[in-house]
Order: sequence, then structure tokens, then C-alpha cells
Amino acid sequence: MTHMTVDLYQSATNADKFLAVPAGVDPSELMGPVVFDKDYAELVRYREGFEFDPAENYAGANAAKIAADILTVKWAMYERLPP
Repeated sequence: MTHMTVDLYQSATNADKFLAVPAGVDPSELMGPVVFDKDYAELVRYREGFEFDPAENYAGANAAKIAADILTVKWAMYERLPP
């Protein structure tokens, strides 16, 4: 799988929770993440235009699942796991 350009948002209520969306997508227009977890109701931009490689390891996050979620539902929720 090739690199994806994504925008990353961090939960304002739980600093270990993140939302990844395709670059340029406004997360406030997405209802799905909030339905699954109220921690995604308030987000702050973490990184814009991040070149995401599904084959890499990102702080214990499942990069392949994040990529699959973005390709299928246009967003991915994930949690930063301790090392």
C-alpha cells in the first residue's frame, strides 16, 4: 500500500486518543467517531498533511487497520498505546 496524506486530530478530553482523516476533511462533519466514543466530540488538530505509511509502526498503533478504516469509512479512531 502506498503512502496516504492524512490530517491527525487529538481528543481534547483524552490525550491518548486520535482521529485520522484524509487531508482536507473537516472532522466536525463526521458523526461516526462521536457515536462510538464521546472522547471524539472535541478535537484539536495534531498534525496536518501527515504522510502516513501503512507499513510503518506508529507508537503501537495498528497502521494497517488505520489505513483500511480511512479507505472504507473515511476516518480512523486509534489510541496511543504505552511502549
